[in-house]
Amino acid sequence: MQLFFLPLREDRPTCFTTSSRVRFSSGTVSPFSFSGLIPVGHFVPYLHCCSESRKSLLSSELIQPELNNSSVDSPRLKDVYQFGGSGGIWDMQTAEAQVLAAGEAATALQFDGIDDYALVRDFQGLPHTEITVCGWVNVHKHKTYSRIMSHEWVNWGWNFYVDGNGVIRFGIGQDNHDFAAGKIIFRGRWHHVAGTFNGSALQVYVDGVPGSRTFVEGKGLDHDGFLSIGGAEWDPFWGELDELQIWDRALPQERIFSLMEQRPTGNEDGLVGYWRMDEGQGLVLRDMTKLGNHAQLGRGRRSPKWVPSGAPLSIPCVPVNQSLTVKLHGKADGGSTPMPFLTSLPSDGILHQQLANGSFSAIASVPTQVMHPAQQVLFRAPEALQRDGHALESACTSFTFRVHDGRYASDGEATVWLDVVSNRSLCGARHLAASSCWQERTRIKYVVPHRRPKVSIIVPLYNQPDVLGETIDSIIAQTFRDWEVIIVNDGSTDNSHQVASGLVARYSKQGYRMRLMLKKNGGLADARNFGIRFARAEWILPLDSDDIIQPTFLEKAFAALDAGAGANLAIADLKGFGRDFKWVLPEYDATDLRYTNMFHCSAVIHKSVWDAVPGGYPTTTLFGYEDWAFWIAAERRVGLRPATIREFLFLYRIREESMHQTLLKNQEFSLASVRMLYPTMYPVELLINCHDKFLVNPPEKVVQTVEEKAHKFPAAAVPRLMRGLIREGMGFSVHHGRFWDEALQDYRDAAERTSFEDWQPRWREALLLQRMGRYAEGNATMISLFRQFSGLDLAYESLHITSMQRVPRGPVYSDPNMWE
Repeated sequence: MQLFFLPLREDRPTCFTTSSRVRFSSGTVSPFSFSGLIPVGHFVPYLHCCSESRKSLLSSELIQPELNNSSVDSPRLKDVYQFGGSGGIWDMQTAEAQVLAAGEAATALQFDGIDDYALVRDFQGLPHTEITVCGWVNVHKHKTYSRIMSHEWVNWGWNFYVDGNGVIRFGIGQDNHDFAAGKIIFRGRWHHVAGTFNGSALQVYVDGVPGSRTFVEGKGLDHDGFLSIGGAEWDPFWGELDELQIWDRALPQERIFSLMEQRPTGNEDGLVGYWRMDEGQGLVLRDMTKLGNHAQLGRGRRSPKWVPSGAPLSIPCVPVNQSLTVKLHGKADGGSTPMPFLTSLPSDGILHQQLANGSFSAIASVPTQVMHPAQQVLFRAPEALQRDGHALESACTSFTFRVHDGRYASDGEATVWLDVVSNRSLCGARHLAASSCWQERTRIKYVVPHRRPKVSIIVPLYNQPDVLGETIDSIIAQTFRDWEVIIVNDGSTDNSHQVASGLVARYSKQGYRMRLMLKKNGGLADARNFGIRFARAEWILPLDSDDIIQPTFLEKAFAALDAGAGANLAIADLKGFGRDFKWVLPEYDATDLRYTNMFHCSAVIHKSVWDAVPGGYPTTTLFGYEDWAFWIAAERRVGLRPATIREFLFLYRIREESMHQTLLKNQEFSLASVRMLYPTMYPVELLINCHDKFLVNPPEKVVQTVEEKAHKFPAAAVPRLMRGLIREGMGFSVHHGRFWDEALQDYRDAAERTSFEDWQPRWREALLLQRMGRYAEGNATMISLFRQFSGLDLAYESLHITSMQRVPRGPVYSDPNMWE
């Protein structure tokens, strides 16, 4: 296919692009008369034409090219680079060409993983006591075995290969027993790899870092015969190889590291095989050493392909405010010198073009043709290294370029890496610096989350789509912005999830950190705990889906925390809306907390406080007070140190059908469900009074809620204790033994689920057994409790005073040994 374009004019350069090599089949423009390089777009059937100036990259009109009837067998049109200049109509067509490669590494060999190979038939100087094999590899796919280089693997030979798990291994054989050491590499990346054997131990290095050693008996290696590169049909390698070397000694780590940054010449002592793979064409792989161990490539379909190499062979080091001349290497057909052009600029420092008069001109845009006849540019390091206002000791910067020969442009880019250091003395220790190019090039790229926010705001949601937006808007309006929001849909049965999803989508697009999570309904406390488990911040703010915080709440909360030494929670006074109500929080007293709720639900708390309370917010309290139960447990575990803000910054919504209104109607049962959680923190008579509330005709709403709690939280003890009390009372009122049997089972189930310090289930079991006339069992259980808990015997003696119960006592009580 041929493409015809408009003539080039000085005031209207033609701009177009593809990505394969382009041949200029007519025209008289020489490579050195090019004044600009302009790529625009990809895979377009027309040209982008610039209308402002020679240097403009803006497209203002599209011109459809004419196509003639002639055709050329060629690859698909990809990138075409146009150099502005003068001349007539150019006839340009894509065409096949031999490798044209940019970069110091020039070319590499690509093996197909089927049967490609290169072979040295009679290797001269094979090591027989110690050995190092090394080179650059780029694995395309991990297979069971992928040989890089091997020699007589069976018996006494050796093998340098990659296994199916991505571990590169160097192994030797001894009497059909294989010994190998390994270290992980990753596909799709260039790695420098080395395997060594010092006569007693094998070791593998990846990007200069050693793996663990494998010790073997000190026996020799086979040193006669062939060397296989790429494996052929025996464990063929799938990927690219470059710069392969064999040494007749085990090189130390320092030397292996230096080979990553500086190519040997071929004349080094101990180097017995060195294949640069820069030929770019042909069927012979030339050995750079004097031993002449040239390799023959496979023929036909078994020949590996010559491809541009991306192996990063050297990394110059430049101190700040210093300059360095950088030669832009490339390889072209027939040994000619290709011309480089820049395709990106460094983030640190400036590149300069050397002009004909000897002066230098800063390069401000790309693509730009390199004008120097020696294909070099001048890199000027910045005056100082800084990131976000902080000084750095070192930084890695890079730029890219391609090459062309006047007819074709290279298919791939080469990357030039440069270490910029604050002091020249740091050049020798660059591999230790976290910000060096070596670290950047070899670092394993894990997926990591963004920086943790300061506070995670947990918003439980159940069937409140109409007010959720107000709550979220109050968060968005905060003057303190370092937060994330986790909305927990607690099994809503209306359109709450859709409303929440829309809010999350809207605000996430604006850059806010917001997530929506869905769970089975478990109640407010369960939803809070669920969200906190996924919170990433150090601080937590529970905020119900119908409440609001004033814009300065978070800002003032963290100011109060900073001012209060050791404070682990910040809380503001509460103001109701929907009904006039205000709550000025009392001065905190740890002892009084057990009897008076001193905090509301929405405090900024340190996550360690929540972590210290087993299970987090108690899920079994009735109609609310889960926050009060949590504060009691937290005080007992770690101690609460509040920073109180004396402003009404928390707005609490009051509605007739709200959860708080339900709590007020059933407050005595809510209070009892809190106290029954902590059987050693309250007087016995107070807890017995809590039991009585469930024994004597509790409201249907209470009965239903207790049953739901027992069903939702089967591992919890208190719901079974409460249900047992309700069933015991029902059996007494209707004289039905079935209820007592069920109550007895509830008490026993609760005893199996509670802590050792909770005496309540076994106390209730003993009393019920006595009520049922099973005195021996009841008394035995009661006596066991008396021995474990002091004070229960006195409580039992005064039960007729402290409780509304009337428990019949059988003849066993006349046993004088009862109280032993």
